Amino acid sequence: MKTMLSLRFGAIMFSTILLSSGCQKKTAATNPNSQSKTELHENTKPLQAADLVGYDGTKLRKSVHHIKEANDKHNQEIEKMVETGPDQ
Repeated sequence: MKTMLSLRFGAIMFSTILLSSGCQKKTAATNPNSQSKTELHENTKPLQAADLVGYDGTKLRKSVHHIKEANDKHNQEIEKMVETGPDQ
């Protein structure tokens, strides 16, 4: 019974951390070039708190950071394609 409560608590804390990190300013989505690498690291800092509920916060933070970098790179490639127009 206690393990179920702790698992629920952990799941609630983890989802709260993810949701709160998603509620950042929208300027990052509209202009990804304005963020430096240190700002990207700052945005994933709340994920470090996952250590408190038994997850590896450092590993989770690095994983999300790599995903964000790949997403920014992909968005930049799409913007370049849109600027140049379709190849015909």
